[in-house]
Amino acid sequence: MNRRRSVLPVPLAVSGAAGFVGSVCVLLGVLQAGSPFAAGNAGAWFFGTVAAPPASGVSANDRLFGIVLVYAGVVVMLASWFELVRALRRAPGTGLGPPVAIAAAWAAPVLFMPPLFSRDVYSYAAQGDMVSRGINPYVHAPSALGGGPFLSLVDPLWRHAPAPYGPAWERLSGWIVGLSGHDVLAAVVGFRLAALVGVVLIAWGVPVLARSVGRSGSVAFTLAVLNPLVLLVLLGGAHNDALMLGLLVAGCALARRNHVLAGLVLCALAAEVKVPALLGAACIGWWWGAAVPDLRRRVTRVAAAVLAAAGLMVVIGAVSGLGWRWLNGLSNPGVVVSWLDPATAVGLLLGHAAAAAGYSGHAAGFVQGSRAVFLGAATVASVGLIVRSHRVGELEALGWSLLLFVVLGPVVWPWYETWGFVFLAVVAEGWTLRLLLALSAVACFADVPGARALGGASPVFAAFCWACVLGGVGAYTVARLLPSLAPRPVRPPEPRSASAGIRT
Repeated sequence: MNRRRSVLPVPLAVSGAAGFVGSVCVLLGVLQAGSPFAAGNAGAWFFGTVAAPPASGVSANDRLFGIVLVYAGVVVMLASWFELVRALRRAPGTGLGPPVAIAAAWAAPVLFMPPLFSRDVYSYAAQGDMVSRGINPYVHAPSALGGGPFLSLVDPLWRHAPAPYGPAWERLSGWIVGLSGHDVLAAVVGFRLAALVGVVLIAWGVPVLARSVGRSGSVAFTLAVLNPLVLLVLLGGAHNDALMLGLLVAGCALARRNHVLAGLVLCALAAEVKVPALLGAACIGWWWGAAVPDLRRRVTRVAAAVLAAAGLMVVIGAVSGLGWRWLNGLSNPGVVVSWLDPATAVGLLLGHAAAAAGYSGHAAGFVQGSRAVFLGAATVASVGLIVRSHRVGELEALGWSLLLFVVLGPVVWPWYETWGFVFLAVVAEGWTLRLLLALSAVACFADVPGARALGGASPVFAAFCWACVLGGVGAYTVARLLPSLAPRPVRPPEPRSASAGIRT
């Protein structure tokens, strides 16, 4: 009989230990001289960050070894994550103790890493330094600092861009920099702790959301919190998305426990970090109105919830003393023009087509128009998902809505995907689960070093390193992934007994 080979789950302790080793490998790899995954400027971190060595001799081999070590560590963490999900899905009654202990072990090396895959945290620090000195970050860019260690570490792309974040975040940034004594490294540590608070809030809220819909809290926790995209990119990069998402998850969890007002307060705070979190207030309003049979009264409750959250944002903005000019800066991330963003790609294609037809010089207008249309489509689709959440699922509707705003937004950064993934992790099954796992894995490798960072090493050494990584990926795929993805054979129907027939 053609029967699918069973893939036995790996014990939790083994998967947890392997993932910890992978996390340590990423730490050791990123600390290699000239690592392209962290800022190489002097003073960017306490240790391991020095100017990039020349691409020759032993130094180039060291740099390549560090890159391969990071990739190997990410691969091991992803494989360990897959195995933990497999094991816990087969034992959904497992308590939260083991996954929480594993999460703490995996996150420990991340806390010692320099900011990974992004230099955004240095922009936060520069904006915080501005706030602490009485400079409005919505009126002036970090270049207003004139120089110094804060400005020198900011990515040149953002040195002349006003802040696109909410007043609550900017005021918090000012406090962090002030408490650090205006020391860059101490401030970066403070921002990573803020990201850690966000991850802890996610870790608390996700099991609550899972239990509210009858799902396993341990499986949801593992899918959401142990995701290497969350630990390495969101926490490792010290992104303020972690705090925004943590407040949003906690607010929705409180609302599911019938603490609607507390949930709206947290959603308002989350939107004061990044405005897309305001979508959570609309969902809470829809959940709140579930007991009302009349559609008009339910819509009224949604409007009341959104207005309440917006009112709280007005109060927070007034208390912060920074005003509302931050709304003008919401489009600042869109200065990055990339073919990888669907909305931008369509605009660029239209611009090239217009240029070929003799209407050149309108590329920027096509990009802006395409982005507006795509955002409008995301808004309409999100409203439809929320209205049909009784069929789609309430948490699925929120997760897909957030993901739509990411994919159809003006720019797509890898850590943005976590907005939707964390909510989808609560209810992921079937193709949704496979999509979450696959996209998370792809996003972990989105930061690809340039040819200059990869070149200069010994060809034999480079071939050996990449063969080890790719060979490990291939072996795991053949031994563990492909058998679990193969379709189950259809069992032939059992023969009916002679007495079976149509009942009359």
